[in-house]
Amino acid sequence: MQALIETLFDTVYLITVVTLGILMIKNAKGNKQYSLFGIMAVVLGLGDSFHLVPRAIALNTTGLENFVVPLGIGKFITSITMTAFYILLYYVWRKRYNITGKQGVTAAVYLFAIVRVVLSFFPQNGWTSVAPSLAWGIYRNIPFALMGILIIILFITVQKSTTINPSVLCGLPSY
Repeated sequence: MQALIETLFDTVYLITVVTLGILMIKNAKGNKQYSLFGIMAVVLGLGDSFHLVPRAIALNTTGLENFVVPLGIGKFITSITMTAFYILLYYVWRKRYNITGKQGVTAAVYLFAIVRVVLSFFPQNGWTSVAPSLAWGIYRNIPFALMGILIIILFITVQKSTTINPSVLCGLPSY
């Protein structure tokens, strides 16, 4: 039952997010923020597919234990694409709030991303082993978490200092 429900959910999720992303890119009509959201959706969906597709195959055939290598490689690729997703989210913040300058913040985002990607390449992660390293999972996620916290703080800080109607930010009419 898990195999059926999880596979169905993952299939709907992947098709939906990639399709919506492609449509957003196609219909952006020069709106860079809209294009960035579309690119983010495609990166998210394609990146997640590298671990969700092998997982679905494993669940519906011989089991997860027989797909350790494809699942590990998929998690590695997803690790990299999620880092790219966060970088794109940072640029959405810059575009949405017309942020200029902030070279220090940009440098911090890229530093966290580079450290995360470099740590992901270390063989100690054991991506394709039966028991991947928990310690290295923590190490590579520290800069990822810091990058995420930084981006959250950036959005919250700017949002608190602006008087923009939140419905306008979502493209909804304001009343």
